[in-house]
Amino acid sequence: MNSLRNKLFWQLDYLKGNPIKNNLKNIEELSNLSFEELKAKNSNQIRKLLNTVIGKTDFYRPYAGCQKLEDFPVVNKTIIKENFERINIPLGKGDKLHSVSTSGSTGTPFKVFQSSQKKYRNSADTIYFAKKSGFNIGDRLLYLRLWAAYYRKPKFLAWMQNVEQLDVEELNDTFLSKFLRKLTRDKQSKAWLGYPSGFLKICNFLDKNESPPLAGNIKSIIAMSEPLDSHVKDRMEYYFQCPVVSRYSNVENGIIAQQMSNRSGFTINWASYHVEILDMEKDEPAPYGEPGRIVITDLYNFATPMIRYDTGDVGVMNLGNHNGFPEFLSIQGRITDLLTNTKDEIVNPFVVYNNLYKYPELEQVQLVQKSESNYVFKVNSKKVFEREAEFISFFKLYLGEDANISIEYVTEIPLLKSGKRKIIVNES
Repeated sequence: MNSLRNKLFWQLDYLKGNPIKNNLKNIEELSNLSFEELKAKNSNQIRKLLNTVIGKTDFYRPYAGCQKLEDFPVVNKTIIKENFERINIPLGKGDKLHSVSTSGSTGTPFKVFQSSQKKYRNSADTIYFAKKSGFNIGDRLLYLRLWAAYYRKPKFLAWMQNVEQLDVEELNDTFLSKFLRKLTRDKQSKAWLGYPSGFLKICNFLDKNESPPLAGNIKSIIAMSEPLDSHVKDRMEYYFQCPVVSRYSNVENGIIAQQMSNRSGFTINWASYHVEILDMEKDEPAPYGEPGRIVITDLYNFATPMIRYDTGDVGVMNLGNHNGFPEFLSIQGRITDLLTNTKDEIVNPFVVYNNLYKYPELEQVQLVQKSESNYVFKVNSKKVFEREAEFISFFKLYLGEDANISIEYVTEIPLLKSGKRKIIVNES
């Protein structure tokens, strides 16, 4: 049945003129070039995009004299929202606008339009990077996220696409016991795609029941939307006998980067985006190896152009070692969630993510930075936390020996609208 779904997918694409297949072929060809060769190829696409926005939008018309991408302004969600009508490219003949929206979990609800070409490009990107992690079209996809009404697929479409929609809010012991029994009986090839916080719930359930590895025929595991810490990665790989990789993407653009199996760095989707790491304060390049703002130019959206779009995320870029392609050494989350120590130095958030597993008695933890030297750990624990002093001493090693760290006991740390739960919040 999986192979039949695969054939049907490509047959439907063929009837439309092979738009996804042609984009996929282009992505594969570009990814096999050297970085200098790819940049030369992409320069034509960048020039086409810039000429289009200069000629067809009020927002970019004043930049007619600009010769290169770096001459264009850096924009963000606020700028695009405030100039939405002036920044959109008028609909071309035979094209169709596709609206995509974020949930506003960061406090900024956001909507953009995508052209049909962009939708096809996104599909090709998804197929390319999914295949890199071991997933093929037609395989059963265990999709673990918050399934709000506007995301949930109709039952027939989900069946046709072989997608099982698992809601992170429904992962109680009763559900997991039944689901995991069904998982081991189902012999078809399967893949996980979901929030690391959801994967953690599954692993905690299996740990609690002292489960051995499961024979679920899992071929691919991709973590998305939240940081993937080493504990969740190790436990998922143990129970499902499959490498786990992390994906960096957003709703308004698509897949920007993804880890490859057995590699810690993130392979950037240079075939579909031009990516810059800019200084935290100025619109100038940040040095390799230093944290900076992730700014992307979407090469294929000719509806709401995303030119030098500040994603709001922070990353570190490295030169990499594959045909000269720069890669993300790390992706450190949103600027608003950056953690700093008492010397105002950025602290890698994985210091928190990768060490919470040492305190399994804690149900939920959130670190709130109140000021330069004041921190509060919100802790949800069913039992008395007897290692409180040890916990505070441990994190002082990273936040500063002069850090004022307190613990606030709560009954629940609320989810964001997106179904994700922030581990770090910076209110300073």
